[in-house]
Amino acid sequence: MKVLVTGASSGIGAATALAFASAGHTVGVCARRADRLEEVAKACGPDTLSWVADLSDLDALDAFAQTVDDAFGGLDVLVNNAGVPKRRRTQAMAGADAESVMAMNYFSPVRLTLAFLPRMIARSSGEIINVSSMGVHSAAFGVGAYAASKAALELFTESLYLELTKTRVRARLFVPGTTRTEFSDDKPDNEPAMRRDPKAASAQDVAAALVASVGRDEFVSYATERDAKTSAAKAADPNAFLANARQALSALL
Repeated sequence: MKVLVTGASSGIGAATALAFASAGHTVGVCARRADRLEEVAKACGPDTLSWVADLSDLDALDAFAQTVDDAFGGLDVLVNNAGVPKRRRTQAMAGADAESVMAMNYFSPVRLTLAFLPRMIARSSGEIINVSSMGVHSAAFGVGAYAASKAALELFTESLYLELTKTRVRARLFVPGTTRTEFSDDKPDNEPAMRRDPKAASAQDVAAALVASVGRDEFVSYATERDAKTSAAKAADPNAFLANARQALSALL
């Protein structure tokens, strides 16, 4: 398979690119940080294709997708992994916080998907994997803008999953939980995390689960069984789940 992984300069994206390459697939990587991206591309092997790209430049995505598709001679799998964190409580949030995270985490993967989709449909082949977040499936405390951007991406993907029924193109979700990467580290433009998850998964384990999910028929897959159980518990009774979360948070605030 020919696979493009966005946001591949570090974390889950880098680990995913390496996992696909190790499994014998032809990999393309893209990200903004040229030096970090070069390291990942070298680790993936000499056949790896690499593009330094700012995917927040939405108007450039059509041309970028055409360049990638032409270079591959047709892309088989698009992994929309690129994203930005935003850890900020609502009372401290400015409008620009919500808008910037939505642009990168929702509009960017949507525009990139729409750019690749016509060629995939014409070839009757392709898979789009949109990487979401457990922020949508657990308690979105302190990450309202981030979780909202991922929730929007999930519903867009659900629409694709249903509307592509009569084509041979798949669209699906992959949901990682807390992962030990720099994405979760404290950053100048984000509030510090209240606590660290001692059971956070490694980027390598998350990447292995993502690669293993390719080709499945189900709409959503999770990085770990723990994540799947948490999501199921919230979906079964959101009122009780969030009431318990509020009670637990009251002891910490």
